[in-house]
Amino acid sequence: MSQEERHEERFVFLAGDLALDLVNTVLVDGGALVDTVATPEGLADWVAASPLDGAPSAIPPAVHARTLAMRQAVRAGVDAVVEGGPVPDTTIATLNAVLATGPGAALTRGPDGALRYGLRADLDADPAVLPWLLADAGARLFAGDRLDRLRRCANHDTCVLIFLDTSRNRARRWCSMEVCGNRSKVAAHEARRRRSSAE
Repeated sequence: MSQEERHEERFVFLAGDLALDLVNTVLVDGGALVDTVATPEGLADWVAASPLDGAPSAIPPAVHARTLAMRQAVRAGVDAVVEGGPVPDTTIATLNAVLATGPGAALTRGPDGALRYGLRADLDADPAVLPWLLADAGARLFAGDRLDRLRRCANHDTCVLIFLDTSRNRARRWCSMEVCGNRSKVAAHEARRRRSSAE
């Protein structure tokens, strides 16, 4: 197994949004909350596995700390929205403080000839722009028209992941059908089996 495959195994990118994927770097593993980017090295691995362009070989401790503070602000905003409240002023202030340091954007042509809007940043050359990229993703999430699609995984007992419900009928319940959805179906099947054998 390559180093890149090991990195990808540790992280989940199923939220449908980069800012939510960052929030989901805290997850439940073995019944306990685990921060998969608790160290600068872990954050560098996450960036390498993410859809971001460029993979920094190292993340400076100050960039790591700022990214985690920004992640916490986005998490607070997401929790507030999922509970039916507004995005907290502290979340907005934290994102704006990071965005004030930003690099900018560029339009590029993809291999298929279509234009693509992208943030202009070289993470390999300058990992210090990472918090800005992620704050930009968070700001776009909160200012966009998809907040009503924010969901918390229905597997409340063992999962803390958040996602955007992009299903046509807006009925998605699980962070991942392959993981939490199947666990729920197996548990329900076992409960039905036990009830019918007890009768």
